Amino acid sequence: MSSHTVLIGFGERGQQVVSAMFGPQLQALAVIDTDLARANHISQRGARPVIGNGTDVVALREAGVPRAMRVIVTVADDAVALRVLCAVRWLNEHAIVVIAFHDPQWRELGLYLGADHVVVDEAPLEDFTRDPGDLVLVERAVLASEVGLHLSECAPRILAAVRGSDHRWRDQPRPHVLRAGDRLLELCTKYA
Repeated sequence: MSSHTVLIGFGERGQQVVSAMFGPQLQALAVIDTDLARANHISQRGARPVIGNGTDVVALREAGVPRAMRVIVTVADDAVALRVLCAVRWLNEHAIVVIAFHDPQWRELGLYLGADHVVVDEAPLEDFTRDPGDLVLVERAVLASEVGLHLSECAPRILAAVRGSDHRWRDQPRPHVLRAGDRLLELCTKYA
């Protein structure tokens, strides 16, 4: 496996991912999209465009999915995103796969089918463009400005709240309201 990243879908969400990348990351990026004009834009940014559909195994192979370290799926249709995920996992069992859904009902199925990270709605994807070795999990106290918020209202990099020995994950169906004294598990970069 190389440090190669494949982005599937260069709509609004895909463009957010690319805008968070720089230099060497862009040079190690292949982007699959069906639109020729967007492919030209991808090329101008320094990434390698692949014209095709993310469910097409030929396009996935051309983009380097079998050897990719990371695959980010940002297609517009949630059902198609699941089909892309299945094709990606068929070609590469070891890549870190991040998938973006518009509707939270797809989250559990995405995880079940092999996504490592699921992002729903407008949560930012930028943290998932970094090398996984650059990310660390930090436990910190709840800030005064966070007290009273539901865990789901916190920044997407907040993964869980700890109260005593109880862990509440942000995606659990029962809402968790933060209190003073809670601790948060936050995904951060080593160098931030």
